Amino acid sequence: MKKIISYLNGTVKKEKNKLVFVVIIFIIGIILGSLFINFITNDDKKLLIEQLNVYFENIKKLSSDVFGIKVFTSEIINNGIQLFFIFALGISMIGIPFVIFILFFKGFMLGTTISTMFLKYQLKGVIAAFLYVFPFLIINVLIYILTSFYAVHASVKFLKALFKKESLNFKSFLGKYLLTFIISIILMIISCLFESFLMPLLLKLFTFLT
Repeated sequence: MKKIISYLNGTVKKEKNKLVFVVIIFIIGIILGSLFINFITNDDKKLLIEQLNVYFENIKKLSSDVFGIKVFTSEIINNGIQLFFIFALGISMIGIPFVIFILFFKGFMLGTTISTMFLKYQLKGVIAAFLYVFPFLIINVLIYILTSFYAVHASVKFLKALFKKESLNFKSFLGKYLLTFIISIILMIISCLFESFLMPLLLKLFTFLT
């Protein structure tokens, strides 16, 4: 386990530029998602608010659509597929643009959701956004950022080995890369447990303020 942690930390330290690049892509996604709501029509804004209303109505009732095993199963499947897709794109060597797009889109959707909360609840939206994001969604975001980082790193490594003939122990490197994916899945399962069973309870407290 220590060797795995040492490898992960060592890779992050050596490849800080790639990590910064990945984080910037995600932040750009959040910013553009936050601004997006200012450029859509009033009808589209009403649609977003209506969807948010439905979500919080389900939160009030702790409906199976937002709370419990059904949500947990759905989140595991959706996130598992996305993480596997990112992992596979790293191996493909041509997947960097797609990984960037997935990460950007995650940030964009988060920015749009938070902006919609502010639009509907005004200052109270700060509380809603905080309960929605911290700490469960932050963990989720970190998992995607790190998975995307290692996918970009793997893709670059494979490309350099192929075209620049740089030495690379494919078996060893692939094994370590696979371990990062397994760790991401384990962390995602823990995150989904919290998101499915604890976050709805915290958001239910917010509904008493509205």
